Amino acid sequence: MNFYSKLLAIAGVAAMPMMALATPMSDYNLMLFGDLNTTSNVKVYGKALIGGNLNSSGEFGSHLTDASFNATNNVEVIGNVSSPNLTIQNGYLGYGGSKSIGNLNCNEAGLAQNACVRALDNTGAVAAQLADFYNVLDAESAYYRDFALTGDVTGTTLSYSGFAADLVAFNIAGSDLFAMNSNWQLNFGNAAKVVINVSGANLSNPGSVNLSGSGFTSSTYSNILWNFYDATSLNLGNGWKGNVMAIDADVRIMNDIDGSLAAKSYTGAGQIHHYYWDFTPPATEVPESSILMLMLAGLGLIGLGRLRRRG
Repeated sequence: MNFYSKLLAIAGVAAMPMMALATPMSDYNLMLFGDLNTTSNVKVYGKALIGGNLNSSGEFGSHLTDASFNATNNVEVIGNVSSPNLTIQNGYLGYGGSKSIGNLNCNEAGLAQNACVRALDNTGAVAAQLADFYNVLDAESAYYRDFALTGDVTGTTLSYSGFAADLVAFNIAGSDLFAMNSNWQLNFGNAAKVVINVSGANLSNPGSVNLSGSGFTSSTYSNILWNFYDATSLNLGNGWKGNVMAIDADVRIMNDIDGSLAAKSYTGAGQIHHYYWDFTPPATEVPESSILMLMLAGLGLIGLGRLRRRG
């Protein structure tokens, strides 16, 4: 294949949809673009990636039992680590700033009690990866917000009766979601996954809103994503069920999240359980203008090559 043919081949590849990448929420149980601050011990069952500082007692990696996690950083903190009592159940915690740890427990077999915390090999690379994750999640959030297949919200019931087998969405205002004395129920029909898009910048559970109705069970937590696409401040109250995407929000909660969390920061207490959101939105296509420019460039070079051969 000569040079010009190769260029046209590249242009043809560019016209194809870009490969869809799996959402970072399928891999990380906790992903923060700022700080983790807890008022008591936090317990994160899976992997964690923290873009700011870790200011907390806590336990990490308690359900990473596969041997593949033993030699890896299952918690990565780009900033500083300050913890009076820290337990790493499997593998290591890597940090990019400074560390001040009172009591450290390293519970992986064969590791010394002070050997599971270490400096990151390349803090810049971890920070760049987190920035990429933010861009991916931002695009995902926009995709879900504009998703066309939607269900009905009637009273405190989210219900879909259509024929979608893949993904369905609900749209609700945060003021309605967090209305006093609400007990929500969910039915997403035959769809495999459900996104609940919630509008509003400053949202707070008054303490009387819960998700104990039908549809919110341990068998569905992995299939539920709450997309707080507007939120800058989010107080989930005394517990939450399903995965939470609130990448620009300072999130507070005083009990457990039955799902993964992606947020700006996290303050509170409780456990983050290992239910992962693993839906991958379709790949976006290269803009037509980019494709056209590549093809025109290829055709122009072919024409130039023919003129030179004639000369």
